[in-house]
Amino acid sequence: MMQTDNQQTNEDQINIIEILFSLLSQRLLIILSLIIFTFLGIIYNHYNPDVFTTSATVLITKDQSDPSSFLLNNENEFLYNKYVDREDHASVFKSTLILNKVVEDFGLNYRYFKKNKWKANELLTKESLPFEFYFKNEKTENNCIISFEKEQITIAINDKIFSFSSNESDFENSLFTYKTKFLNDVGQDTYIINKFDMTQTVNSIKSGYTVSTTKASNTYGISYFGPNKELNSIILNGIVDGIIENDISEKENVYEVSINFIDSRIFTLQGKIDSLNAVISNYKISNGLYIPENQINSELINLNEIEQKIFNNSLQTELSFKLINEVEKQNSFEFLPNDIGIENENINEMVSQFNKIILEKNTLLVEATEKNPLVIQSQNQLIGLRANILNSLNIYVDKLKMKLNRYKSYKQKSNALVGLIPLRESELNNLEKELLLVSDLHSYLSQKKEEALINLSSLESNIKLINEVDYILESKTNKLKILAGFLFVGFSLPVGFSLCLFFLRGFYVDIEYLKQNLTNINFLGVIKFTKEIASKEIKSVQYELFKRIYHNINMLIPKSEKGMSIMITSCIKNEGKTYTAFNLSTFLASMGKKVVLIGTDLGNPDLSKFFDQKNNNCKGLTNIIHDTKNNFEELFDDYKTTNNQLDTLFVGTKNSTKINIYDTKKFDDLISYLKEKYDYIIFDSAPILFMVDSLELLEKSDYVVHVFRKNFSSKKFVNYVLDYKEKYNKKNIGYVITDDTKPDKFIDKYGYGYGYGYGYGYR
Repeated sequence: MMQTDNQQTNEDQINIIEILFSLLSQRLLIILSLIIFTFLGIIYNHYNPDVFTTSATVLITKDQSDPSSFLLNNENEFLYNKYVDREDHASVFKSTLILNKVVEDFGLNYRYFKKNKWKANELLTKESLPFEFYFKNEKTENNCIISFEKEQITIAINDKIFSFSSNESDFENSLFTYKTKFLNDVGQDTYIINKFDMTQTVNSIKSGYTVSTTKASNTYGISYFGPNKELNSIILNGIVDGIIENDISEKENVYEVSINFIDSRIFTLQGKIDSLNAVISNYKISNGLYIPENQINSELINLNEIEQKIFNNSLQTELSFKLINEVEKQNSFEFLPNDIGIENENINEMVSQFNKIILEKNTLLVEATEKNPLVIQSQNQLIGLRANILNSLNIYVDKLKMKLNRYKSYKQKSNALVGLIPLRESELNNLEKELLLVSDLHSYLSQKKEEALINLSSLESNIKLINEVDYILESKTNKLKILAGFLFVGFSLPVGFSLCLFFLRGFYVDIEYLKQNLTNINFLGVIKFTKEIASKEIKSVQYELFKRIYHNINMLIPKSEKGMSIMITSCIKNEGKTYTAFNLSTFLASMGKKVVLIGTDLGNPDLSKFFDQKNNNCKGLTNIIHDTKNNFEELFDDYKTTNNQLDTLFVGTKNSTKINIYDTKKFDDLISYLKEKYDYIIFDSAPILFMVDSLELLEKSDYVVHVFRKNFSSKKFVNYVLDYKEKYNKKNIGYVITDDTKPDKFIDKYGYGYGYGYGYGYR
């Protein structure tokens, strides 16, 4: 376990070292990038003006001028709640409504610049200009350049140019108005005036305007940054004033809306009061209802009196009937009841007179008989008087009946009134209550209107500026930081590029990867691959590299009296296969060996590029195989090319895809002939991944050299090489790796194993 960890640690260290050397290999690019970006940073700092930040602090407090207080006594601040979300206040502070007013009040839609040659144009305020300038058409965008020369002033507006003498203090036309300020030295400067529309100006201000909030308090930090400190202060002061004015304006709007609403309500309520008064009056008159309580008491008293009268009437009737009975049942005259309670003086007098006559009669009868004229007279008087009494009683009874009927009628009416008055009183009370409610609301709103008018006259903002504008004035431009940023970019870009190359190369083979994965295939060495004319130093290194490859091949190939056929192949094109075949052949020839180099890449013959142009498309191997008339030995001598002791046989001009030339007896005979004549036969074959012919050539070769190209050949090709080695049971096989990276003396000196140096042996 510990051994595995140590191995993993060593691999990690190796990766770090490889990354380090990969970066060192790009050191010139890194240094050049640092120099370029340092220069760009210096130019940027010189060209760009300093940017200053101007700040202020405002506080929102709860005060007595809350426009909802006159309505609700601050119990429910639903009309104007000043303690809403802080982000809402920040949004109001940055609202277009406020910024539009600032732009209009200070004419910020104009931007004034003084033109500079070697740095950015200087932003000026309107007050710092040595002249006054206005466009007459405020609705359109305009650009203007004003140039001051010794004796002339030139004003260019869009495509039009106007010139006039510098002695003129005023100039005006249909487009603009120009006026020189008193005692201002204009010099020979050039000024640029840009006029923007409202939207562009507001967006420009928003880009430099920030609002910061704190959770623990109702304070807000507002700041504005720009290249001109005076203009920053003007803009920020305008924003603060706009915030306060907007706050007061909002309150005034609430007051005015409330007052207008109250006025409309008072007017409506006044009409309703008049209408209710008229309805109540008509109701009282139509229902005879004035003082319901007194009227009810009066009706109850009348009803009681009527009941009493009905009782008296009934009593009088009963007494009258009793007296009638007493009068009618007498056969002889006797005393009648006197003072029995009949309330009729005439009847009572007749009864008294009747009893008096009886008394007188009885007195006469004591001394006289019934035939006494006085007695008879008394008797006649009693008869007449009794008839009068009966007649009077009957009349009295009739009157009592009439009164009883009248009393009952009065009683019925009184009962009806006593029942209706409460109902009518209830309806009247409802009308009076509604009138009272409307009257109270009218009085309340009238009072609140007066309070609102008083508050409106003393209205003030509850937004206070607690830190004045410019209490913090700092430069936002950090030139050292900007320069450091440029240096960081100048370093990061080439480093990132180098790292990308390094990790991209992870998809391709290198020496270590091949040694780890091709354990059963011999590593022969490294070949320095270059498409340019090699220098003496490269040739020297190349010679040593091929010398090592030659040594390794000799150690691996069994000794033989006949020549050895060596097949040089690769998986795909451009891996250095033909380059390896040509240079290995040249090296062997320089060692005094008899070498023949044969082009066997039928699909893409590429060997002729290492020779003069006259050798292109010359006859060769295919012409020998397809020629059935001539002896192949003579044809070989005719078609071969000799250069620096190296014989070369090109692919040839006659090629047929229908016949596999490597599977013919004539090809075998040719190879046998060449083995008798040469020490080494080198085949420059086609890429084995695409051409089946190359697989046929495997069996004809004594040794196979597979070529990989560093940082070019894909790692998946390794599996393919292992596959065809196992499939064809090819034991005599080795591989080389071509390296087209430029030599780096620094890395080769301090990172010997990282380069293509001489430390690789064989397996």
